[in-house]
This record gives sequence, structure tokens and C-alpha cells, in this order.
Amino acid sequence: MNNYIKSFTKKMDKLLWREEFTNIIYLHDKEDKERLDQVIFLKKNNEDVVGFYIRGNNPLISVNKVYSLDDFNLYATYDELIEYEEKNFKLFKTECIRLYFNPDYNELLGIFLSDIDGFSSLIILFLQDEIRIVNDCKISDIDTVFEKFFLQVSVGNIIVYEKINPKNVWMLL
Repeated sequence: MNNYIKSFTKKMDKLLWREEFTNIIYLHDKEDKERLDQVIFLKKNNEDVVGFYIRGNNPLISVNKVYSLDDFNLYATYDELIEYEEKNFKLFKTECIRLYFNPDYNELLGIFLSDIDGFSSLIILFLQDEIRIVNDCKISDIDTVFEKFFLQVSVGNIIVYEKINPKNVWMLL
């Protein structure tokens, strides 16, 4: 595990591991009602958030709500933002995390989060200037999702690290 990957595993341990997520928050520009597809926030059961923003190869991560502290500098572009929450989000506690890295560059391609049984899950895909979410994806279908969105990377070559309860250690798959 190189230093880049270690850095992400530490962030994910601190921000996502064993957390209960209640919803996804999307931001929309109030003026034209368009959704900002480069940013999302995961809402925790205590109302805290973990935000992701992508412009380029790697996401920026924040624990601040956009109204509290604009870590992503969104108000430099937008005058007013509106929050919308996912309508059919199923509450789950993260007991399995997979991180997907580009084998040729220090680039995080995606994050898979699920409960221990895999009944509730979420894939966050980082696509250069867009974040895509896939809800309730089975582990067996993850390769198909990555093949659909990452044509430049062979799925068989993607570097995958997993942490699953009760092992509590990051393992290379």
C-alpha cells in the first residue's frame, strides 16, 4: 500500500467507517434549478455530513455543510444553492468499504459502502468533473458498473482495498 492509498484509507476510516447514513444531499443552483453534478454530501444520523467534490482526478472531502463553511468554494460560482435530499434512500450503517484506485495513477475512481449483509449499499463514482451515485448495487454487480463508466481502465487491473466488519483491517483484493 503506497502513501497515497494509505492517506485515503485513513480518511475513510475516520469519516465513513461504522457510520450510519440517513440520506444523500444534492445541491442545486437556485437560479437555474440545475443540480451540481460535481458535489454530493452524505448525511449522517447525527446531522453531520461528509461532502465530496470532484474537479479533475481526485475528490476533495469535507465535513462541513456548504452553508457553514464553503470548503469547495462553490459560492465563487453560484449566488445561492438549494439542498435536495434523495427521496428513497435506505438508512444503513457502513460495515463494508471498498476503495477503487486507478492502477496507473494516484486516482480514486470510486467508493463502495454497504451494511454487513450487503442489503443496503452505495457506490460513489468519481468521473473527472462529475460524481455518480449507484444505490443498492450488489457486490457481484460492481464490475459491470465500473465497466460502464470507466472505459479507460480495465476492470481487472483496478486496485481494490476492502475493509469489512469484523476484520477491521484494509485488505488488497
